[in-house]
Amino acid sequence: MRVRLFAAFAGATLLLAGCGGTEEDPAMGDTSGPVTSTASAEPGATTDDDVQATGDCSSITEEEVATFAIMAQMFAQVRTVDAMQGMTALGYTPEDMAALLDKFEVAKGVEGEVYGKPDAALVVFRSANDTYAAVVAKGESATDADFAPLNDLEPDVASWIKAQASILDALNQACPDLGS
Repeated sequence: MRVRLFAAFAGATLLLAGCGGTEEDPAMGDTSGPVTSTASAEPGATTDDDVQATGDCSSITEEEVATFAIMAQMFAQVRTVDAMQGMTALGYTPEDMAALLDKFEVAKGVEGEVYGKPDAALVVFRSANDTYAAVVAKGESATDADFAPLNDLEPDVASWIKAQASILDALNQACPDLGS
């Protein structure tokens, strides 16, 4: 699974590198918050200080991980109505992304090998998905200005990639048998 997960991440990163990103660098909003649960890296292993993450790794497919990786890269870049049309043409729907993020809650509180806990990153992607949902709901009346809230979530493309990597890293720890 680790090879597949990192291959999906690497492929998505290459996609991003080829497409470029925004030049905007607004101040980063506060996405931190208290962590309400922790989970050990070993499925089923808990101590008095650890609470096992809730969720079911068996319900997550490799295809969903790959879809998240691609859509997360799009989240780093899409800031116009025209670009949003491209994202929806690739199959993005706010409902599908929300369902993926619900499944990925299994990684909440899990310490990833490289990027730590993904809790703040999950909040960032949920907030971004809410913004995209509002744009989609506006339909033809949406304007590029409707994407402004996204600029407050992460300051640059590299920050979006780090948030994505944080989720995938912790997911890899929470669900080591994913794809087996």
